[in-house]
Amino acid sequence: METERLIIRNAKLIDVDDIFEMRSSEFVLRYNAMDTMTYEQTKVQVDKDTMSENVFYLELRDARKVIGTIYLEEDSLRYRVNSISLSYYLNESYARKGYMTEAMGRIIKYIFDIRQVDVISARVFSENIASQRLLKKLGFVNEGCIRRCVKGYKDIIYDDLIFSMLKEEYHVHI
Repeated sequence: METERLIIRNAKLIDVDDIFEMRSSEFVLRYNAMDTMTYEQTKVQVDKDTMSENVFYLELRDARKVIGTIYLEEDSLRYRVNSISLSYYLNESYARKGYMTEAMGRIIKYIFDIRQVDVISARVFSENIASQRLLKKLGFVNEGCIRRCVKGYKDIIYDDLIFSMLKEEYHVHI
């Protein structure tokens, strides 16, 4: 998939340095429920990502640098509903420049039009204001808050905000 500035693609083994840079960043770790990784662990993760149809790397079209990722996962809060949950992160140097908005817009279209999913959800730590703004801008609705939901980076316990978009809302939003 492509956008004006990005190539949205499957992982490649040559992406290890870019992913390690992001996964070592306090900016990324602070608002994502993931552990820090060594370089060797990152190589294993990227290798695993290359085999998944649910992991997308965001590559700058001109620079050939991976600046973010989007993961499609089981929506663990819904039961027997055709739904997918999104998670994502972006290199701090490229934040607040519209890259994730661009990428997510394209991924949302793919999920609804190609994968024929009925609901897309995303969970965001309550302190992550930028991510909340992104989801609202894209047309997601805040469904509520699960208090003391996730122990994240540096053992901080976060409230988790739940957002979703229904297929029929997407077609109204575009």
